[in-house]
Amino acid sequence: MGEVDAWQWDLEIKMSRRPIITTDRKEGKMIEKEINELIQWDADHILHAVFPVGQTSGLVVESGEGIYIRDIRGKEYMDGSSQLTCVNLGHSQQEIIDAAYKQMRKLQYSTTFLGVSNPPMIECGKKLAELTPEGLDYFHFTSGGSESTDVAYRLARLYWSKKGSQKYKIISLYDSYHGISLGSCTADGLGRGFFGRGAGPPTPGFIHVPNYHCYHCMMGLSYPSCGVACARFLEETIIREGADTVAAFIAEPEHGTAGSIAPPPEYWPMVSKICAKNDVLLIVDEVMTGFGRTGKMFAVEHWNVIPDIMTMAKGITSAYFQLGAVAVNQKVHEGLKGSMFGGYTYSGHPVALAAAVKTMEIYVRDKIVENAAKVGKYAKDRLEAELKPLPCVGDIGGLGLMLGIEIVSNKETRKPFPLEMNVLPKVLKQALEAGLFMRGTSSAIAPGDRLSFTPPLIITTEQVDRMIDILHPILSNLKPL
Repeated sequence: MGEVDAWQWDLEIKMSRRPIITTDRKEGKMIEKEINELIQWDADHILHAVFPVGQTSGLVVESGEGIYIRDIRGKEYMDGSSQLTCVNLGHSQQEIIDAAYKQMRKLQYSTTFLGVSNPPMIECGKKLAELTPEGLDYFHFTSGGSESTDVAYRLARLYWSKKGSQKYKIISLYDSYHGISLGSCTADGLGRGFFGRGAGPPTPGFIHVPNYHCYHCMMGLSYPSCGVACARFLEETIIREGADTVAAFIAEPEHGTAGSIAPPPEYWPMVSKICAKNDVLLIVDEVMTGFGRTGKMFAVEHWNVIPDIMTMAKGITSAYFQLGAVAVNQKVHEGLKGSMFGGYTYSGHPVALAAAVKTMEIYVRDKIVENAAKVGKYAKDRLEAELKPLPCVGDIGGLGLMLGIEIVSNKETRKPFPLEMNVLPKVLKQALEAGLFMRGTSSAIAPGDRLSFTPPLIITTEQVDRMIDILHPILSNLKPL
């Protein structure tokens, strides 16, 4: 079985075997034959990310409301992953839709090149300055997470170049994920470069160090007796590479795509001091963790760490519009003054920015972050009490509503099931059939098989109960090897 196959949900549609079911045309519903034709066209013509070319899952999402999504046949699913851990406020928030519509009627697009601005961009920047950690008051807008991280690398190198330094190396973590563009793919440590395979030689100047995944420690140690060796290894790497060559260190406050894995509490304070001591810029990737996901507005607030550069996207508009942002502190801003760097056509898109302003208003007004912390604790407590004792659940981790559930074949060895058994795709398929949409990270690209429990931040404890009630019998049926 190939590595990509491990990502499949095993939902391939056998077109010739599906019955043709006629539905009520007066209600505007399609008949099954039309649905099948759409699915077949999708398989034949659409190239899906993280899925074999020439295939489709057969799931066509048509609408959403709150924490629910509905497919083209009208079947409803609880969105247990906020899609790509991005629809933080759930689906069909009318206020965000109205804000985007109002802006679209006024100004649909304006370049942000050559010093040109627009009111939503200024308003969004001011709103961000109220929410970001103290001192991160200077912003550049992009169209998403991958662009934001690429801009962060560029700004870090430009900063040192302006100072007359030769510092250019970027250090990141194994099992990290920072985006899909070529620069970000090289920084990704997930799956030994999985997302960059087939794209030619990696971008030079990127180095990886051990991550903070205690359940599968790369150094074979145990927390807390390890003394957080993964953080100390970073300093050793900076010294051996030469601090005069290292521009920045980038990491996620909590591993996202690798399966919602939180670091030990000492990790980020140690890393922050190491970077400051060695004059290395600290870049924190809050693309997935930002805007309440971990129970804080930004995850670094759990450890009172303030980076030099911070990347954002996803939750900034609750994924209602493509938008990303990069924040820098005063030191970096002063060092960059007078510089020029390239941007993207849709950077600072006024409609996206208007949506972001309203989204941030809702986070604060409706106490969304507080709900994520409260309901996240409830969810984690129940997962640990009811799922962790199961024979094939090895670990429950994460912060807030960014939780991970590790599936193992043996609790003592912590090993995943063999890939050829297709266990993770089967679990995802069974959950989907039961009305729960979830994501998972396969042991083909990470140390283990992990389910990501990352529902919209508006979720209630009753809805959490329903999700866990769906998962429990599915995971209970797994038998250890």
